[in-house]
Amino acid sequence: MNITRTNTRDWVSEPDGRGTWGILSTCVLTIILCCWTSVSPNLPAQPDGAFRKWRYKFDLAFITLLGSEFLLMLALGQWSSARRSVHDFHEAGYKGWTITHAFFADMGGFQIEPPDIDLLPPFPLDAKQLYILVKGGYIEYPRLEEDEIKDKSKSDGVAKLITVAQALWFSLNCITRFAQGLVVTTLEITTLSFILVFLVTSYCWYHKPMDVNIPIILKPKKSVAIIRSNFNQNYESKWYETPLEFLSRDEWFYSRFWRYYIQILHYMHIPLFTRPERQPYDRIPSFSIPRVNTQAEIICAPTILLFSSIFLFAWNSDFPSATEKLLWRLASVYTLTYGLLGGLLSLYLHKKMFQPGLTKAMSQANVKRKIGTENEWTSRLAERFRNIDPNQDPNLEIPLRALIPVTLFCVFYCVGRGIILTEDLIGLRFLPESAYQTVSWSKYVPHW
Repeated sequence: MNITRTNTRDWVSEPDGRGTWGILSTCVLTIILCCWTSVSPNLPAQPDGAFRKWRYKFDLAFITLLGSEFLLMLALGQWSSARRSVHDFHEAGYKGWTITHAFFADMGGFQIEPPDIDLLPPFPLDAKQLYILVKGGYIEYPRLEEDEIKDKSKSDGVAKLITVAQALWFSLNCITRFAQGLVVTTLEITTLSFILVFLVTSYCWYHKPMDVNIPIILKPKKSVAIIRSNFNQNYESKWYETPLEFLSRDEWFYSRFWRYYIQILHYMHIPLFTRPERQPYDRIPSFSIPRVNTQAEIICAPTILLFSSIFLFAWNSDFPSATEKLLWRLASVYTLTYGLLGGLLSLYLHKKMFQPGLTKAMSQANVKRKIGTENEWTSRLAERFRNIDPNQDPNLEIPLRALIPVTLFCVFYCVGRGIILTEDLIGLRFLPESAYQTVSWSKYVPHW
């Protein structure tokens, strides 16, 4: 099939209106602003220098560029955890605990300094751990005003305001182009998808402090050993992140797969989201995704649906070749399929395999299977694939019957995402004439 190339042009200069460089630069600028200003990494470790602090933010921004849904789930999970923390503290009578306090705790803003008897350096507490220790009388409630946390925050409100203004203006321009029958390029459609996720994540992280560097040190009334024993935890038993992780650690469906794939990147020497090198952890990694609540799921479902379907707007657009048009359609359909079926698959696996009680029973069954098939190399290979964590953390184990279909589903999605991003750029080499026409705003101005 031959594509008619009449009324199309190659590179177009700027002076008389929209040009190729104008389209490219505006979209790239908007995407960079959305990716950079929306991300909010957790507190760095104290020894971290300026480069590492910048790297933590770059990792979040880069993963947003590759797949905005990942950042969306991260923001929704942290928002859910913060809301749970506010509810818990308020029920316990601490009415001064705000969602800003909760975000500050979950990003590693409070560190516990164990007494010398524990022989442990300071390590961070998340919001739930802090709540349990305060309620149990092991730590004094931190008398910290919300304004003090905001004073620590280096949030650049001007940059965020500029990004919001740019995003809204860009969206209005694209909508108006659609209304006037002018071509909206695939790059502009992709930029709209970034804007959608930017607006939702900005809402979720509105109260999260930005670029805080120094945590608040809390001193417990009793040793960590006594605290662990009071919760029926043997002090000598193995822990993987901090000695008090058992108080709150809840690796759910999404977080297990998320950390599994991050570990694969590390094995491929692509160290996105480096984990703390020290045990106990000296910071809460920015890639930690808490379990989302019902309110977050209500926000997530329509956002993912709209994000997944937005690429279909270019279904009948003009492409430089028939092959590129076919690839775009296939990638767009699969993106929507991933959003719909992926959500249903996630819900099924989450309910059937990754509930806390089911996960524990599954791990015990794996231990029995390992004992009964010690000499079978296939069993050992399967065991290796179920858990690729360097420390063999049992909290990160994934059954193969979930791992294989989800991984295949994600691989095809990454291929489709790559096709879309590639076509966004190479498609600029050959655009219809109307792609370079500017919006006629005079149509919306009343004439007297």
